Amino acid sequence: MAEYPDNCVQNLIGGKWWEPEPPGELSRGSVVYSYIQFFSEVPYELVPTRLDPQRHDTAVFTAKPLHAGGRRAAHADLPVAALPRLAGADCYLVNRAKRRPCLVLGGVHRKEIESRLTSGMIKSATHEFLMVAPYFSVGQEGRSGYNPAFVERIMHAQYSRFFWEHLPGERGQESILRFDLMQPVGFHHQAYSPFGYRLSSEALRIIDEWLEWVMYDRDGATVQSFRELMRGFGAN
Repeated sequence: MAEYPDNCVQNLIGGKWWEPEPPGELSRGSVVYSYIQFFSEVPYELVPTRLDPQRHDTAVFTAKPLHAGGRRAAHADLPVAALPRLAGADCYLVNRAKRRPCLVLGGVHRKEIESRLTSGMIKSATHEFLMVAPYFSVGQEGRSGYNPAFVERIMHAQYSRFFWEHLPGERGQESILRFDLMQPVGFHHQAYSPFGYRLSSEALRIIDEWLEWVMYDRDGATVQSFRELMRGFGAN
């Protein structure tokens, strides 16, 4: 397991921060791999146009900015095989995605719905999803990465939407957890794969405090104490 520096919130608990996760288990605080979307500030719609009006298996795709309050451009009358025609105001959004480690924050307690209540409904209307937040490597895989001064401020709990972490195990590395990029991940076996570790119960308690700070701008007692401690040491 990684050793944490003295000036991080992980040292506020008396026990271990991470623990191995038994194969086949999944819980709040688990770490999983999944393909995570990068959302741009302006959404982009994917619009297909047939290359040959007589064929539906080849097309040109264009990504166009989508204005939530404006009128959308009319779609071509001829659908293509790759993107079935959508009804009404539905559209296809396009986002870049990458396989990343993610922290499971909710949705693991699945509850069966009686079949009589879903009779005649499409299956997607009741699909269940995990809620996860992605980790980003501080080094950014060879790019310029995060400014060290900025990372230090994240470590000292200066921003609710960022959380400094060092992932466990041989694959672990210094990372930033992005709460503001929480998103759903399906329960299907192709949607995620296990990382092999999960947070301890004490660590998850601190993460839950942090989530309250993210959601309601209300940091809990542990997070408040840590921030005051860092201010006392002159941390910026």
